[in-house]
Amino acid sequence: MNEQHGWYFTAPWDPVWVRRADALGFGACANYFGSLLAPGLSNNTFDARWITLLSWCLKWSHVVWRNAGGGDLSQLENQRARYAWLRPLELLWIARTFESGQMTMQITGQLPGRRSIERWRQTGVKHPDFGMSPDRFRRYRQAGVYGAYRVVFRTISGLTTGDGWTPGEVAFKLAQLVNDNLPRDARLQERQFETGTKWSLWKGEETRYWMERGWTSWRTIGGWLPTPKDAARKQLPDEERRLLGQAIFGGDCVRRATAKVLASAKGATHADLCDALASSVALVKKIQPASLAPLPAFSRLADSAMDAMRELWAGINHDEMKQSPAIEKLARLEELQWKLSLLRKSARGWLSEPSKKDLRSKDEYVVTSLAQAMYGASTPVKQIMALARHHQQYGGGQRWFQEQGGKLIPLVPDSGIAASNYGFRLQALCRLAAQCGIASMNHALDIFDSSRQEIDAEEGDAL
Repeated sequence: MNEQHGWYFTAPWDPVWVRRADALGFGACANYFGSLLAPGLSNNTFDARWITLLSWCLKWSHVVWRNAGGGDLSQLENQRARYAWLRPLELLWIARTFESGQMTMQITGQLPGRRSIERWRQTGVKHPDFGMSPDRFRRYRQAGVYGAYRVVFRTISGLTTGDGWTPGEVAFKLAQLVNDNLPRDARLQERQFETGTKWSLWKGEETRYWMERGWTSWRTIGGWLPTPKDAARKQLPDEERRLLGQAIFGGDCVRRATAKVLASAKGATHADLCDALASSVALVKKIQPASLAPLPAFSRLADSAMDAMRELWAGINHDEMKQSPAIEKLARLEELQWKLSLLRKSARGWLSEPSKKDLRSKDEYVVTSLAQAMYGASTPVKQIMALARHHQQYGGGQRWFQEQGGKLIPLVPDSGIAASNYGFRLQALCRLAAQCGIASMNHALDIFDSSRQEIDAEEGDAL
């Protein structure tokens, strides 16, 4: 099986920047830098504990999958059948998190689908699909925890055999740690699956199997749980930290080098961190012939453009007339004028950056199109029009607004949740490095938190 097919079978059906919305069309470029700096990770792989818990889920779902007949995991149909045995276990770990009573809604970590699961728990855990609609239950493969970490399991040596499904040596050791930390009556043993189960009867009833036969004691309190937000920077227990640290940051890999640069960076902004990465001789040597030279100029343009987008969105949704405001009225907002002026400054920086030619021409074209439009717009009205037109033409996912008759018409509800800046997987990498004890990542994480880079742990609930 060639590399292209392997990616198709293990990655989400839609590119991440399309599924999660790409307001400016910069997602492919951001993903390019993310692949250089944090290969194998994504912006959503930010809790090392979930790698441990998913290793446990993969081990025991693999046992059942094998007993039920298995199949060739290079075939998409067999992957779907394989995931049908895994999905109930990852959802049960989220249910266990709330069953434990140790995490409130305010401090929970990465628990996609938690609202449906909470309703399911409160109504007697009788719905076969954890309180989800059939379509949402199906799409959980993309939006759930395994969907966020599947590339980690496919690419990081030892977690699987390389297919993203079959546990490897490291995964088996992590799974054993999880099992050993469960209360005795909640632990799973291989011998309990060596019975005369008629597996054909459970096809399509995988959730019911785990609750009635496979893991009947899932509600027993005790053991490890996903990391809550208020503990995101704390180190994991010794053996878990050792295994994960060797797997994710072992040897002299790029991820380790990136973490070390970020840990020692002295600046106070996201742009300063990008400057440090691009100027690191050791890191640049590791990724050659690719180049990090355009990263500082790109990060400044992307961050300032998203700042302007958020400020423009705030102006649209907080107009006292409660209607689509005129662009001329929005152009009088002082804070928006300031954000637009910063965007024009960063646009000028991008246009004068010679290394932008190192990017793929189609990715560079989208970025340069915005820079040229903003730099050529001499007034706030023209700048708003330029930004709105770029968003409409190049944005991915659902558009925020559109220009019509000199007004900006909102196209999505105002949820009160601000869109994040474009990430390069750096905040996720910093959190993993902190949990694995690679270095003190507090300074870098403070910068990410203060620059609105907070990772969206509710992606599954947005479906």
